[in-house]
Amino acid sequence: MAKSSYNNPQFFLCCENGKVLLPSLPATPQELEVLLTNKDANAVKFRDQIRMYNSVLAFTSLSAKVDESVTRSLGPYSFRIQGELYHKIGSLCPAEGQRPQFAQLYIHDTKCEHQNRHAVMPSLDPTTLDRLLTMMYNVNPYVKVFKMARDMIATECAPMDLKLRLIAS
Repeated sequence: MAKSSYNNPQFFLCCENGKVLLPSLPATPQELEVLLTNKDANAVKFRDQIRMYNSVLAFTSLSAKVDESVTRSLGPYSFRIQGELYHKIGSLCPAEGQRPQFAQLYIHDTKCEHQNRHAVMPSLDPTTLDRLLTMMYNVNPYVKVFKMARDMIATECAPMDLKLRLIAS
């Protein structure tokens, strides 16, 4: 950014001086918009716990090799990553005797999906969690893909080594 002011920013490197135009973001789903903007107690509590809601609805876990020498130092919490930050998705079904987590919650025991998610984060409001999960089923294309995998696993003719591949275009 150069020759800019607060009211008239000019960007050069990121968009080649306006030659690169990105599509507009889709509208925020109404259920989420209400939780993000309302001032009622339920919405305020949601915003206070937004990272927990994000975690319980996430498909993957975030992982990286953290340089522990930085995290143990005095001062404000900070961390340094060695190498890449990546997402771990794991298997489609939980190991024997393990509770489902992340994407597995969209596939495993979906009749009890709401209870399984609430068991992961019991401090979350069950009504808000249900509303968000319903929203995910309505707007997130990956939920539909995992739902299709769940339906395949439920059939007796599903291959034992069923794999789900998400390929970006």
